[in-house]
This record gives sequence, C-alpha cells and structure tokens, in this order.
Amino acid sequence: MPLNRQSTTPLYIQLYQQMRDDYDATQANHQLWSIRKMAQNLGVSKTTVEQAYDQLLAEGYVYTVPGSGYFYRDRTHWPAAKQALETVPQPTKPRAFTYDFRYGVTQLLSPSWNAWKRAVRLALRQTEQQPTAVYPDAQGLPALRENLVRFLKTTRGVRCTADQIVITSGAKAGLSILLSILPRGTVGIENPGYRGLSELAASYGQTAVPIRVTEDGLDLTQVRARNPQIIYTTPGHQFPLGVVLPIEKRLALLQWAGTQHLIIEDDYDSEYRYSAHPLPALQSLATANQVAYLGTFSRGIDSTLRMGYLVLPPQLVATYHQRYQYRAEMVAGLLQQAMANYFEDGAYYRHLSRNRAANRQKYRVLCHQLAQTKQIRPIATGAGVHLVVQIPGIAQAKLLEALERQQVRIYPLNSNWRDMPTADYYLLGFAGLTLSELTTGVKRLIQVCEQLVG
Repeated sequence: MPLNRQSTTPLYIQLYQQMRDDYDATQANHQLWSIRKMAQNLGVSKTTVEQAYDQLLAEGYVYTVPGSGYFYRDRTHWPAAKQALETVPQPTKPRAFTYDFRYGVTQLLSPSWNAWKRAVRLALRQTEQQPTAVYPDAQGLPALRENLVRFLKTTRGVRCTADQIVITSGAKAGLSILLSILPRGTVGIENPGYRGLSELAASYGQTAVPIRVTEDGLDLTQVRARNPQIIYTTPGHQFPLGVVLPIEKRLALLQWAGTQHLIIEDDYDSEYRYSAHPLPALQSLATANQVAYLGTFSRGIDSTLRMGYLVLPPQLVATYHQRYQYRAEMVAGLLQQAMANYFEDGAYYRHLSRNRAANRQKYRVLCHQLAQTKQIRPIATGAGVHLVVQIPGIAQAKLLEALERQQVRIYPLNSNWRDMPTADYYLLGFAGLTLSELTTGVKRLIQVCEQLVG
C-alpha cells in the first residue's frame, strides 16, 4: 500500500482513500491490522494511521469491537459506486452582440452608481453597529416601506400605508404572490404582452385568457365579454406596444371591476415619459380598493438588482399574512437598508431625473434616425425605454441573419403576441446602449433593411 510522500495530499487521506477503494465483498467483517502494525508496515506515525481509521469509521466503512480492533463492514447491499460522472447538459449561452437592442438592461450612470455605493457602505456600517436593525420581516424593512409610501404618493398618486406594501424580488415575484392568494379563476392578460404569463397563472391554478390591446390600450369590449375575475394590465405604458390607457377607459375599467373583480396594475416604465408628465397610477383613481399595484427598482438603478414592491388592496392584507406568515423576507435586509438609505439621501429621486434625461435623448435620436427610412415603421408613443417597430417585406429569418453579420440584434415579438397580424414586429430596447452605440446600431439596422428590400 504505497504512499506518495511528495504529494500535497496528507498521508492519512491517502491511506484512507486506498483502504476505502481496495475493499471488496470478500473482506466483509475482516479485521484490519492494528494501528501499531499498520504504522510499522508503512513507516508512518501511529497518528497518521489512527486518523485514517477514524475517517473510515466516521463514514461507516468500518466498525470497532472493544478490545479487538477495527473490522470492515459488510457492504454487499450498498449502492454500487458510479463508474463515471454523468454528463450534465450545459445551457447554450447566447452570443454577445456589439449592438444588442435588448430590453430590460440599463446603462450604469456614474453619479447614480457612486451614490448607490455610498448607500451600501452606510448599510454595512449600520449592520455592524446594530446587526438586528436591518433584519426585516416578511413584508420588508419598515424604513424602506415608509419611504415607498411617500415616493409613490408623490410620483404616482398611489394611496397606501406601509402595512399594505410587500418588498419583493421583482414584479414577477409580486404577481406570483397575488396569484397564490387569490381564489382560482380566470385572469385576463394583455395581448400582446409579457411572455410566460399564461404559464405563470396556470402554475397557481388560474386560467389565463388573452385580452386584445388596441391603439388606445386594453379592449374593454373583450374585457366585458370574457369577464375574468382578475385583469393584469400595464396602463401607464403598455408592454410591448407602449400605448397609454386614456382616462375615460381607465374610469370605465374601474367601474367594470367594482368590488367583484381585481385589477393588477403593473406600473411598467411609468416614469419614462418624454413629451408629458407621467400619468397618475390607475390605483390612484380606484374608489373600491379594486387595484393591486406592482413596481420595481430594477430598471431604475441596475437591471441585476432584483428588488420590487407590491401594494396590496386592504382587503387582501389579512389573506397575505395568513398565507405567508412563516415566509422569510424575499430580499436581503442589507440591500433593503441600502435602498432605504438611497431614498433618504434623495439619491433615488436624482437618479430618476438623470436617467429620464439620458433616455429621453436616446429616444429622440432613435426616432430621428428611423424617420430617415421608409423601411422601418416605428410605433412611437413618446415614452418608455424601448420601441416597437414594424419591418415589412423582409422574411424574419433572413433579416435576423443579415443583422447578425453586422453584430446587431433585435427581438421579434412572436412569443409576446398571440395571433400576431404579421411576423414583422420587433422590439428595440435602447436603455442599455450608449448614445454612440445606439447611433451606430440603428445606422446598421437601416442599411441592412434597405439592402434586403432593394
């Protein structure tokens, strides 16, 4: 039983591994050499042998008989050791593109990022000085929820108390909470809209029904005809088309909901309106507590910051507590404290203003460039951090392949739009690109489209 004294692996580990691996069924209940005899035979210390035997004993390969020594266990019925590790399929990583018009990412702004780092450092000091101060309950850190009450009232007109707010790991997590505590029924979802909502609803026993989106938002005729128990909508800036639900339709939707239906308002990109002030939230108009409100910080500071919030109608707060009374917080207390600090310093308000100005400039540059060609038809709504365009007359696969050669990626809406009228609608997200990257990327997009049509 040779041991390699030049190896970095300790001698006792080498001995333990060899004795474990050399075992066969004929050795069941066979006595091992004494510690002293094994040490003499190998030319090592008794401590080395004793450590190896103790490891075998701890893992159940041997047993001891007082006064007699160590014996191998009978391992006839033990599971056979795997001869080789099974190959684990590796996910295919998407190819990186220089000009990626991806939605959901934002460009980091240095002043905002520096302020965020200060907020995090302060949260670390607060945790060190008073470790229990940033240990939130399941609904979230009280200080952060109190800041949200003031923020939402000031910027969106949302009326609520801190007791109605739940800090979540994103808008989807908030939606999951709602779907889990509501009675099973039908959920009306916008078409086109977010992909995967039907599957998410089904996972909570809900049935999703598509509701058509028109040029002025949700089709209320279909809402009344299909009469779902729940409506999920993005009225401030519909995803993906970007249209706004006008005030008369908002009031009509609230009147339809009354006290018998629930509206889930995802206040998607509401802060990014470039030609007018942001519209008040639908929740601010509700008089019968028929609106649950979803929001997120992810698009504000950094897309990897998985933090959002849910404002529950008062009548659902008790149901939430009953269902989630033993659930831990969804976001680390340290991050929540940092976000509270970011609010209290005024940094979040300054960041939104700064970010809105940067994206307004990008939006205008994008629209100006697209106005130079007839091959691309934008759906311009004066809001948001993406634009939907129609590129008719070019097969989708042919267009995407040609753009790939130019290091440009745009996103078809096939998976967002059930029964899409034509397969030539695409989403261009621009918030994650610098102004220079945006200008070059759009220029290449136009050139490719004109070449393919010409």
